[in-house]
Amino acid sequence: MQEKLMKITKKQKTGLILCAIVILAIYVAFTVYFGLFMSNAREQSFLDHKNRMDITKVEVKYPPQKPNFNEVKVGSYLENIHNVSIADSTFSADLYIWFSWLGNKDLNPGETFQVIGGKMDSKELSSEHYLDNGNNYQRYKITVTLDKVFDTTRFSLEDHMLNIYIEDKKNDGGALNYVVDDNSAISSRVKIPGYRVTNFQNVVKPHEYKSTFSSPNANGLNRVFSQYAIAISMNRIDWSFYFKIFFPYLLSVALGLIVLWTKPDLIDARTGLGGASFFGVVANAYVVNSLVPANGGTFGLLDVLTLSSLISVFLIVVASILSYNFYKRQEKPELSMVFDKVVFFSITVGYLLLSLILPFCTYLNA
Repeated sequence: MQEKLMKITKKQKTGLILCAIVILAIYVAFTVYFGLFMSNAREQSFLDHKNRMDITKVEVKYPPQKPNFNEVKVGSYLENIHNVSIADSTFSADLYIWFSWLGNKDLNPGETFQVIGGKMDSKELSSEHYLDNGNNYQRYKITVTLDKVFDTTRFSLEDHMLNIYIEDKKNDGGALNYVVDDNSAISSRVKIPGYRVTNFQNVVKPHEYKSTFSSPNANGLNRVFSQYAIAISMNRIDWSFYFKIFFPYLLSVALGLIVLWTKPDLIDARTGLGGASFFGVVANAYVVNSLVPANGGTFGLLDVLTLSSLISVFLIVVASILSYNFYKRQEKPELSMVFDKVVFFSITVGYLLLSLILPFCTYLNA
């Protein structure tokens, strides 16, 4: 290698240095831009989750109390989370939910509550008490399936908040108002494959429908109901899933880089391996994209890995053609071989830089 460098002119050395700088600059630009993009997406996700359970962020007000107004304390015990499917945008949960109130037992909030944004798969009355002093209590065990639009911008290193929304389907906020029972909790047995459950919250807030439903007692105002919201926060346990996705990309790019160590005049083998690397990246992209909603419309971490890998393979193929030109047509074999090594190390350093720094900007460790 030292002998080959000695045979290269000063002008050619300058060109090789500029080539390395340009290649590294491409990767550094990608790293900075998408690193900031992922970091901002992470911060926005944190704020969205925080605001979702912050009752001070709700500007809707309950309607005036009606003569038959009731206050109902509601609580829950989350027993299980299952069938979390990001691709299908759904998840299911098993939980106990209870209601306690004073006064008329005929209010029967357990009969009239509903799940918003999903369906109740099963509902079983576990316990009920109606005491002479007016204390009333009902507890139900329910299984629900909820629709959930998962944010896949940082998929494979992301965090999510699963929400269950409960409200009365008969009485609006002027007739019934939920109050959180502080005895609500989550079971230590709740496990979600690939994720760590980091927090459990429950709040009550007003929920406005942008319609009066033509109700005769709406007084021309949109209907506002008291809503009990449960939140389960979770984030990826570690980087293991990211590396499972990234490793095939790495192998495809490595296969392309190998050609830069073959003889420059083997142009058919070089372009053939470059094409195989290209289709290897495309095939892996097809597989990993099946893990997220097909019409998610979000440009995210998976797309960055695909794009950077395709650009790497493209640079390898272009470099192979240029190297062949130096070797055969310009008859500069020393320049051709040094050029191959400069491109090899520049792409290797740049690609690894992007692929390893990006997760640090993406991952939320909570």
